Amino acid sequence: MNKKILIILIISLLISVVIFCWFFYQPIEKKTVNQKLIDFLVLPETQNINLGAESITIPSVSLWIVGDIMLDRNVHKKTQTVGQGNYNFPFELFSTNTLQYDFRIANLEGPITNNKSVVTPNNLSFTFSPNYLEPLKNNFNIVNLGNNHTHNFGRKGLAQTHNYLTDFGIKYFGDPYNTTSSLSLIIEKNKIKIGLVGFHQLIGYGFDYFLEEIKNLRPQVDFLIALPHWGIEYNNTNPGQLQKTQARQIVDAGVDMIIGTHPHVIQPIEKYNDKLIFYSLGNFIFDQYFSPETMRGLTISLNLEKASDKIISTLELLPIKLNLDYQPYFVQNQDKQDILDFIANNSWVDENIKEQIKLGIIKF
Repeated sequence: MNKKILIILIISLLISVVIFCWFFYQPIEKKTVNQKLIDFLVLPETQNINLGAESITIPSVSLWIVGDIMLDRNVHKKTQTVGQGNYNFPFELFSTNTLQYDFRIANLEGPITNNKSVVTPNNLSFTFSPNYLEPLKNNFNIVNLGNNHTHNFGRKGLAQTHNYLTDFGIKYFGDPYNTTSSLSLIIEKNKIKIGLVGFHQLIGYGFDYFLEEIKNLRPQVDFLIALPHWGIEYNNTNPGQLQKTQARQIVDAGVDMIIGTHPHVIQPIEKYNDKLIFYSLGNFIFDQYFSPETMRGLTISLNLEKASDKIISTLELLPIKLNLDYQPYFVQNQDKQDILDFIANNSWVDENIKEQIKLGIIKF
């Protein structure tokens, strides 16, 4: 072969290799960076993301929120008999599953006092033994007191409850008398501030104070949750008109989510002005064994992420059932699906949210 032609062929081959590498290297590198950005946007929890030389942290906080807890009457009797006096007995079937959450919140349906229980068929004045404080602290670090039983032993009993909770490091908010100084609590983790505000509807006054508290809290927090104790007992498909009217007023006042208690059954979810309203979570620890509806409840795992001053929330819906010893446990498989389907089919939300409810995960 002519030497000149050979040199030309070698040069042409080298140029082709350079062009080939340049053409394919650029898209691959670009795709890698884009993929990292996609992964960053969809991560469900706080993580350090390494984008080349930079490291980005997404602040997040996790909450677990449950319904009504009652530790007197038959719950206490089971603790003494079946549980042989072990005060962790009502909590022991779920304890190991909840410590992952930064904040664990329950509605405490009664006072903690040193009084003796006086519960009879005609007298539903609950009081919880201080011996429940240690297991309560091990499972929940915040309780709502804005309900119709925490004042069963009057203001003295409520004051004892405050003191006991404080001594054990359990935070509280809400007040059975809707006292303005006790309605709310601000909690913070990873520079995300969350406001919790309680309201006791059944006492018949204080709703205006509650709305005013919401408006005062709104500029102070990144995410605001209202936890009203309200509604008609045992109605699991249609919350009362007063509930619905007040729910809209609460959202309009500035909350990001409503999570209700008191009806002792799971009630539907509503989406109003792009906010979710959980009308009732139902029971968590209670001795109402007279119907399947009162022996199950809904708990919410709420993860909040803060990116560019915007909060992204992911909810996991975790149904529970109570056994005949009134111990709650997380349900799985068909039992879980039946509860999620019931909620979805009765809720006032769009089809997209209904499908998410059936899957047990809501993102908004």
